[in-house]
Amino acid sequence: SQNQFEVPSICIIGFDITSPKIPETPPFKKRKMEGVTFSSQSDPSSDSDEIRWRDLELLLRRTSPLVHPAFEPSERNGKFIREACRILVIGAGGLGCELLKDLALVGFGNIDVIDLDIIDVTNLNRQFLFRRSDVGKSKAVVAAEFIMKRVNGVTVTAHMANIMDFDASFYRQFHIIVAGLDSIDARRWLNAFLVNLVQH
Repeated sequence: SQNQFEVPSICIIGFDITSPKIPETPPFKKRKMEGVTFSSQSDPSSDSDEIRWRDLELLLRRTSPLVHPAFEPSERNGKFIREACRILVIGAGGLGCELLKDLALVGFGNIDVIDLDIIDVTNLNRQFLFRRSDVGKSKAVVAAEFIMKRVNGVTVTAHMANIMDFDASFYRQFHIIVAGLDSIDARRWLNAFLVNLVQH
């Protein structure tokens, strides 16, 4: 139903979860360059998922002195993160690679990533989602492909575009926006744009 997922108040304090070994996924679907969507073909109801998310569920179903005051412990939180929450990662460089990997392993099932750049050989020493054979390709597309290969149950949509190419309606789709930008000017633009979005 339309109200199946009411957005709960969630604040996740930084934590590190070691993911169990994940089996290889079948080849993903053919992609389009604009708004590329990759979707793994794992079965979210499998028994292994219960083990996979056990530690995360412990964090989401109980309170702690460290959580945000608005956090509401619930068994619905895990399902919301995996199935309904939409998160946008801006940038697929050094910071973006880490963010994409961590968010996918923690359980966020619907991730978008924006990056205008292509992969250069100088990126390979620190941007671990890329390989020499990827040089000259879109960072956003290759990062999405790599995450999909390694983590079951996540859908990654890649946008090879400038962050200024999108209007307010695009950014309003997301519950969480995370910036992995190295440009001061881009950070300032994004901060001002999102603050204005919230205020109006």
